[in-house]
Amino acid sequence: MLSSIAISDIARNVLLRPDFRRPLFQPVWNRVHRLALWGMNIGPAGRLADSGEEWALNWCAGQTDASQPFVLFDAGANNGHYAVDALRLLGSRLQLHCFEPSSKTFAKLNENLGTKPQARLLPFGLSDDACELKLYSHLGGSAEASLTKRDLSHWGIQQNIVETVELRRLDDYCAVQNIEKIDFLKLDVEGHELKALNGASRMISEKKIRFIQFEFGAPDIESRTFFKDIFHLLNKNFSICRIVYQGLTPIDTYSEFHETFATANFLAIAR
Repeated sequence: MLSSIAISDIARNVLLRPDFRRPLFQPVWNRVHRLALWGMNIGPAGRLADSGEEWALNWCAGQTDASQPFVLFDAGANNGHYAVDALRLLGSRLQLHCFEPSSKTFAKLNENLGTKPQARLLPFGLSDDACELKLYSHLGGSAEASLTKRDLSHWGIQQNIVETVELRRLDDYCAVQNIEKIDFLKLDVEGHELKALNGASRMISEKKIRFIQFEFGAPDIESRTFFKDIFHLLNKNFSICRIVYQGLTPIDTYSEFHETFATANFLAIAR
């Protein structure tokens, strides 16, 4: 039986001959490329169940003591859709800290979670410094709101709504609140993930965060963040995987091929 490596070698030798790299075949390769990305779960990062995030959260919770609280930081909580699903999945053991800097979105978050005793709602975001920055969006409180103004003209969108928001360091918040460990840090902050991680340098170096889920994709183009930046920041203390449907695929070493700006979710697992 041919191994996957042997099949790959045959495909490369047959399909990647110069003849197959002519302009005639480029529309085919474009379609194959998009299908391959989709099959790698790069692109479909929408609903919790379909994106693999539900499986990842359940798996991470299963690696911890079920008799102990499961502390989840939801940075970029938006209107609380992820947090609501997390409460449904993990129930009474979940302790939520939801960070949302947009005042309009925070109001929606409060509507959805304000009565939940397990949820602490924080009207600020996370960064590498305590500061105020402008938040850009096209609807006000929309999911694509970002701290770096994005060029979304190819989607017919203009981020012409601007709001000044508050940001804090995760390390500072944990110190003030006497939080000694985070089981699961979820970062969905539209290209600001690297700065949020830099603001958690103490918690990371002291191995007080067990799992970090972060998004990487189109917003990182404008923030000038590369997957390489996040990989090398975390790789010393964490094993990094791409979240796929119903599982994880390890990323043992960095490659330029990981610089794909179609959105995907990744999980960093404490070594």
